[in-house]
Amino acid sequence: MYPKDYFPDLHGFEYIADITWPNYGQAQLDWISGILDVEQWLLHYAGAKYDRWAWHRAVECYHIGVAFKYDKHRTLFLLTYS
Repeated sequence: MYPKDYFPDLHGFEYIADITWPNYGQAQLDWISGILDVEQWLLHYAGAKYDRWAWHRAVECYHIGVAFKYDKHRTLFLLTYS
């Protein structure tokens, strides 16, 4: 299953995290596997999209940007993926 909506969202969340793409060694499919993995993690540990987190514009082209409603979710995310 491909991610359907990995685009920076309009949101009011102030806690921003920026991580490098998770690398699974699958060449061109790395970004798909990375997004799916990150999104499932976010849904499980941070909560519902748009309620607790949203995609955010990444700093670098090989990064994933996420904005959080609560700093505790951003901290846990950075500890997990950085």
